[in-house]
Amino acid sequence: MMEVTASTPGKLVLLGDYAVLEGAPALVMAVNRHAKVRISAKAGGVAEVSAPDMQVSQVPLRIGADGKPEWLGTADQAARLRLVDQTLRGLLHEGLAPEAGRGFSLHLDTSEFFDQGSEGLAKLGLGSSAALTVALASAMAVFVGRGAATANRRVWLEHLLQLHREFQGGHGSGVDVAASLIGGVISYRLLEGGTQPRFEPVNWPKEVHTLFVWSGRSASTSDFLGRLAQWRGGHGADYASHMGALGAIAQKASDAVTHEQGKGFVEAAAAYAAALRDFGTACGLDIFSAEHVQLAQLSAQAGVSYKPCGAGGGDFGVAFALEPERLQRLERSVVAAGFRCVPLAVDEQGLHLEYTGY
Repeated sequence: MMEVTASTPGKLVLLGDYAVLEGAPALVMAVNRHAKVRISAKAGGVAEVSAPDMQVSQVPLRIGADGKPEWLGTADQAARLRLVDQTLRGLLHEGLAPEAGRGFSLHLDTSEFFDQGSEGLAKLGLGSSAALTVALASAMAVFVGRGAATANRRVWLEHLLQLHREFQGGHGSGVDVAASLIGGVISYRLLEGGTQPRFEPVNWPKEVHTLFVWSGRSASTSDFLGRLAQWRGGHGADYASHMGALGAIAQKASDAVTHEQGKGFVEAAAAYAAALRDFGTACGLDIFSAEHVQLAQLSAQAGVSYKPCGAGGGDFGVAFALEPERLQRLERSVVAAGFRCVPLAVDEQGLHLEYTGY
């Protein structure tokens, strides 16, 4: 039986958060939490979609004569599967969508992006929608016999960015999409007014040690970016000033990593955290939420630098140190304060595809 499976990692932005929107380099790490997609051939002209994490099972779907998806289930089911709908519609424009009347079974699994806490399941903020977009689009391209489209990852990245931006309402840099596709640790930036993504793999300085801390609260990146766009509309000069400061530090940090200068990176990370905190105060975004403020205080007491990852407000934070003993001391303090450290590791592979029955 014809079957395609795809697996893609999540991400954490280590540095360059927000400034990456204005062309500054961001350092992003693909992490070992994965979105998984399985597509298998199915007899008949109706497809079905199951996504346990979206609380849907075997939702019927038909590919219409115009190539567009037609949901045969309830409106609520269709709403829960909006990412699938928009990805299929985007693939249609690329000539990569399934043909009219083709039956298939589609299963989506993002369970590794959630964590069981005392108050139930919590979304960890590791870029699940980006990872799922990369996995779904890539698997479908192979399923319809156009797997060659995914071979050149630099070119394929541009198509994937467009798909995910449409899902996000036009917001976002695409740094999470790039991490899921490429894997490892990369330096990522947007050129030519934000239209051209560029990335380069980097070797993480061996002397820089990290500790990833879950803040205990999920945050919405799209909400933060929407609010930032509103503030920017009336504060253009302030926005440009803060972006200039953040961008300059991000460039120093990226250069330090490129040349494997651990001390230089840790110094830049401390400066970036301070500038990011000032930026959040200026624009009214709770980047350093109460949880992140407390974690930053504990980090300072341990003699290490700390910053939120990505948009902030919740989700993960990261501490950097040249001496692992300091992070061990911080971890004890963090746990005693009721937070949790999560042992995330780098996923070096990025997108992984397998297929049978061809």
